[in-house]
Amino acid sequence: MLVVVNAWADGRIETVMVESDDALIPSREVRVWLPAGYNEGERRYPVVYFHDGQNVFRPGGSFGCWFAEDAAATEIAAGRMREAIIVAVPNNEANGGKARMTEYQPPSDANPRDPPRGNGICDRYAKFLLEKVKPAIDAKYRTLPEKECTAVAGSSMGGLVSLWLGLNTDAFGAVGVFSPAFWTSPNFMKSVMEGTKKDNLRIYMDMGTGEKGNLTGDYWQDALAVREALLGQGYVEGKDFLWNPGEGDEHNEKAWAKRLPVALRFLLAREKAAAR
Repeated sequence: MLVVVNAWADGRIETVMVESDDALIPSREVRVWLPAGYNEGERRYPVVYFHDGQNVFRPGGSFGCWFAEDAAATEIAAGRMREAIIVAVPNNEANGGKARMTEYQPPSDANPRDPPRGNGICDRYAKFLLEKVKPAIDAKYRTLPEKECTAVAGSSMGGLVSLWLGLNTDAFGAVGVFSPAFWTSPNFMKSVMEGTKKDNLRIYMDMGTGEKGNLTGDYWQDALAVREALLGQGYVEGKDFLWNPGEGDEHNEKAWAKRLPVALRFLLAREKAAAR
């Protein structure tokens, strides 16, 4: 099912229902932003998938909004990023579930807020994303489905699972890791730091200075430690890795919306457009 829910000069947003066959990963409606030029000609577009999709486009969710459609339209018009399709995949809780953290957490770690739930199931979420959501989007829209034209991004636990997807699948050529909640998954964090460089993967990572030393852990220091480890593995700052600290930024949608334009320029760099 497809319904146009909003349209304007800078693009339009549609919704697509994607069914799941996994009882722990609910079916859900995803929202799809198409750039203004989508209906002009038959060209194909790269795609970036966002987690916590209910917060990505206006009006946003209970925690705020990234206004990603505005950021993308502005960056495209200015020639700073490729024209692209943006897919916002809402989390479990937005679909009547209560297991967002478990859905986004790596299977190597247990849910620290609800231990009886056991270890994370982001491997099952990844299967839904790659075997249900992505095929539905590729079938309905004129996408460039190759790895090098596909990115994934999210914040907090969404940032964590984005990095997991980049390192543990071969579907994504770039990942956006906003304010990653490494404190929830120390085993995964350790594996990242002790791992080796993954070829043909570009990593955007950020953190706000206002996220230092909170009740659940030090987001800032964890992110810095992972950054140093990745650079030590051979990722090169400004080439296949970008660190974008936010001065004074806290752990919220307002901060992620502020840093999103820089991420879009890196995830969907214009220089790659020449080959397409």
